[in-house]
Amino acid sequence: MSLKDAYRDLFPIGAAIAPMWAYKPEFDTLITSEFSSLTAENIMKPMMIMDHDATIASGDPVNTVQNFAETDKMLSWAKERGIRMRFHVLVWHGQTPWWFFKENWSDDKDAPDASPELMLKRMEAWIRDVMTHVNTSFPGVVYCWDVVNEAIEPEHGAPGLFRTKSPWYHILGEEFVPAAFRFARRYQAPDQQLYYNDFNSFQPDKQEAIIAVLKKLQAEDLVDGMGMQGHLQMQWPAIADFEKAARAYAALGLSLQVTELDIHCPTALENGQALLADRYGELFSTLVRMKRDGIDLRSVTFWGVTDRTSWLTGFRREGSSPMLFDDTLSPKAAYNAVIDAAR
Repeated sequence: MSLKDAYRDLFPIGAAIAPMWAYKPEFDTLITSEFSSLTAENIMKPMMIMDHDATIASGDPVNTVQNFAETDKMLSWAKERGIRMRFHVLVWHGQTPWWFFKENWSDDKDAPDASPELMLKRMEAWIRDVMTHVNTSFPGVVYCWDVVNEAIEPEHGAPGLFRTKSPWYHILGEEFVPAAFRFARRYQAPDQQLYYNDFNSFQPDKQEAIIAVLKKLQAEDLVDGMGMQGHLQMQWPAIADFEKAARAYAALGLSLQVTELDIHCPTALENGQALLADRYGELFSTLVRMKRDGIDLRSVTFWGVTDRTSWLTGFRREGSSPMLFDDTLSPKAAYNAVIDAAR
């Protein structure tokens, strides 16, 4: 029984993947057989779509020129396989080019910032272009959008715990979040949901700040769901704390998704894979129980497919074996634990 079959009556099981892996025949087979949802790991982020040279050449101070070649290739790939996608991400401080926030599209970090009025116009134009292109060219493929990602961070926060180092916050203040959702609501397709997505969303101070933002968005009917990133460690957080937070978000009347799931398991950890299986088993048993309790859990997405494709072993360069499949694409004990939890 595959992951997607085991969870067919519960919620879609997804994976984040980069093109360099997805299009390899062996990964194609694995993804198609195991997963019913996909997230592009990086290629749908702003810096991968916005074309700086073409934007400057256009002479337009508001509208960026988009290059959808890689985005379209993955959307086509998913459509051909009958796999729906989460679009990640529209508005995020990370992996959005500096020049997008500067006067005259300057790539000099010391150049003057665009005015708040201009940035709102640019934000709407960007969201409009992306959502219109995707929904016109690939109707029905994208089922939800991460509209705003990681806007709140207590360690770097202002009153309200907003991430002050974000250029979005620096120029527009905390109102950039509802502005993004207003534009996304304007251009979404009828069957799509709009999500706020963040990590460590189970931490009490951060959770309190996120809930305050979500309530403001709900007051205007701008948000449909909360994306709880699942970058976990072997002993932190307690699964009970993760569940408590999830239930608090659900109590707002929002749908939930676990959006970026991996569990950092140090390769040197003695009996690590057995412990990893226990950890995944406890988490998924909890998610299944929550779903059966009536929590509107819409999907669970792993941030990666195999240990060697995980960002922990790549971008973070950590000795880790965090996924359900090993470097040979073979299922691990953790895979069996996740399957068992569905039963």
